[in-house]
Amino acid sequence: MVHKPRFRASRHTRAFALLLAATLPVTLVPVGAAEEIGDGVTPTYDEAYYATLDYYGNLTEGSVVKSYALNGATALTDYGTYDEVVNLTDGTVPSTKDGTTTFDFSKEDAPSHFYFEGKTAAPFTALPWTITMSYTLNGVPTKAEDLAGKTGTVDINLNILPNINASDYAKNNYTLEAMALFNQDDILSLKAEGAQVQLVGNLRTVLFLALPGEERHFTIEVGSDDFTFDGMTFLMVPATLAQLDQIAELSDRKDELEDDYEKLNDSLDTTLNALNNMTGSLNASAKGLDELNKARGTISAGKGTIYDGIDTSKLDMESIAALLDPVAEQVQAASETLKESKDILQTMNDVTVSLRTELSQTQNALKNLEDDSKDLKDLATDMENLKGSLRSLESALRNIEDVSTGSSGSGDSLKTVVGLHNAFTGAAGDSAATSLNDAQFVAALALAGGANSTTATALATALATNDSTSPYYEKAMQLHALHQQVGSDGSFETFCKAVLLSQGKSTDLAYQMNKIWVAYSTGDTNDQATLDLLLSSMDSALAELNTTTTGVNDTLGKVKAPTADVIHQLASICDEMDALYSFIDDAKDLTHIGQSATQKADVILSDMDGLQNLLSAYEPKAQESLKTLEDLSVTAAGSIRNAEKLITDTENLARTSGAQLDAGTKQTLEGLASALRRTAAALATSKDIKATKDNLDGIITDTWDEHTGDVDNLLNMDSTAAAESLTSGQNPTPQSVQILIRSQEIKVPDKDEEETAATTADKGSFWSRVGQMFQDFWSSITGIFH
Repeated sequence: MVHKPRFRASRHTRAFALLLAATLPVTLVPVGAAEEIGDGVTPTYDEAYYATLDYYGNLTEGSVVKSYALNGATALTDYGTYDEVVNLTDGTVPSTKDGTTTFDFSKEDAPSHFYFEGKTAAPFTALPWTITMSYTLNGVPTKAEDLAGKTGTVDINLNILPNINASDYAKNNYTLEAMALFNQDDILSLKAEGAQVQLVGNLRTVLFLALPGEERHFTIEVGSDDFTFDGMTFLMVPATLAQLDQIAELSDRKDELEDDYEKLNDSLDTTLNALNNMTGSLNASAKGLDELNKARGTISAGKGTIYDGIDTSKLDMESIAALLDPVAEQVQAASETLKESKDILQTMNDVTVSLRTELSQTQNALKNLEDDSKDLKDLATDMENLKGSLRSLESALRNIEDVSTGSSGSGDSLKTVVGLHNAFTGAAGDSAATSLNDAQFVAALALAGGANSTTATALATALATNDSTSPYYEKAMQLHALHQQVGSDGSFETFCKAVLLSQGKSTDLAYQMNKIWVAYSTGDTNDQATLDLLLSSMDSALAELNTTTTGVNDTLGKVKAPTADVIHQLASICDEMDALYSFIDDAKDLTHIGQSATQKADVILSDMDGLQNLLSAYEPKAQESLKTLEDLSVTAAGSIRNAEKLITDTENLARTSGAQLDAGTKQTLEGLASALRRTAAALATSKDIKATKDNLDGIITDTWDEHTGDVDNLLNMDSTAAAESLTSGQNPTPQSVQILIRSQEIKVPDKDEEETAATTADKGSFWSRVGQMFQDFWSSITGIFH
């Protein structure tokens, strides 16, 4: 076994890995100084994320390196959360607070370009892809730590999965390049399906590519008798090549293309469905033509019957024309009749107009008659009322009695009433007194009522009839009850009023009797003599009054009978007025009927006038219509005769050309039916065309969907989109962004390499290690050509 220069091969491997990484669009070195353009210009920057992974894809270290062109600015601010910030340019100490890092430079010492490193694992969780690796040795899963120096076939399995936590910009625009380098002298075989494998010098380069949003699974099979692996290098960058603008344009028009394609697809479906449906319609049409051909045969066979019917119709038309010939004369006669009717109606209207004056006078006379009947009816009503009054007056006259002459004995009556009052106000327990009181009441009642003319006679009558059966006794008991109502303490005047009011006499008489009684009861002899004299005078005056009253009664007796007869006759006249009342009602009804008749006659006259106006208005139109009917009848008769001639000519033509027309129609219908059937057979293939179209539609749709998210986001790429900072959305748009990832090497370390690693470790920062990497890279390149 020939031992190869392991150290040299290892250095060459690393050198070419760095060479390939440097050829990709990654900013690893400071760019040339930009010309100073003065204050106020915003600094620009490039951004790169460097990460190292272990054997399986776990992050071991990550840093963001930002390269600024200050453009004359003396301060810059960066947003992002870092575990540590390292100034890679000068000694300016950064100020970091709440995710904001600020560098302030002195105006004299401000650099034109500035670099700093921010150690952070945050961008790693939002990368477009997550990367995992696994290994097998001769088909057996094996830990990476156990593979160094092994003999056999080693499978390096890469699983690259889209990261759901990435931004839309990262998902749609980032591409991934995975690269591995193998020394041709150190391997026995190399196989990588789906990769581009190139030989550069003695280095085998394996390159995989993943499109935006694409999930990939790669396997590298390496056969070796002493296995070593320098690790995988991954590069993630936004696609910004000018050629990708066409993809961006296609992406912009994606919705429009989808709409147009769907419309085209729907149109094709509609067209193919219509063609497919036309197959049955064409067959039906061909069948219909066959039926028409049969109908043609039937018509051809029955044309003799049609000819006979035509002959009959010609005769009928001639008859109709003959009937229309006299219509013109008849219409002219109707026109003359209409004109004469108009003249007669005009004459009648003139006569009716002259009747309006007489009709108005009749209405006024009926109105006056109605007013007079109302007055007569009022008179009859008054007579009816008078009749009742006359009947009452007659009855009153016949019932007149003599004027009462019982006015004498006023003094005795007064004494009797006084005795009655005193008796009732005396001792109530004495039975004799009670008996006397009853007799005195009966005597007073008889005297006051005119039954007795003197007090002595009244008392004698009362004593003789002092029992409960006497009518005077009953009235005495009523006066007794009346005295109890007044009360024993009542005055004499009060008692007198009660007695006199019960007899319907004036209360003034009670007052006079009281005054006389007061004078009589004082006990003065002179006054009593005066009272006796006064009472005697009153008796004389009353006697004279009775004489006068007797004379009046005689006169009334002579007058009342004749007066009652006259009043009776007047009442009889009033009875006769009842018949007049009925006649007045009949006259009123007759007046109402006359008024209603005159009103209707007035309406008739108005209607006659309206009829005359209507006839005058429409008579010209009617005359015009009659003239039109006359012309129509003449024209119709001529038209019918012309039609008869046309039918005759048509019949002759049909008889002449019938055989040729029948044969030609038959041939045409048969030809059309045959053509339709052949067309239907051709259109039956539209189902196959539609199936083919559906297959093409499925292919196009699937391909479109594959590159718009199902498989990758190729058609969602936008090379013109602004790049996004990996650390914070608050940062301005960087000029370029790149992500460089390197996995851990699998090898047995050499003694020289351990010394080199120790020396490199003493150099400190990440940026110094990057610089050392470029030194090793240059040494490897120059060593190739020795």
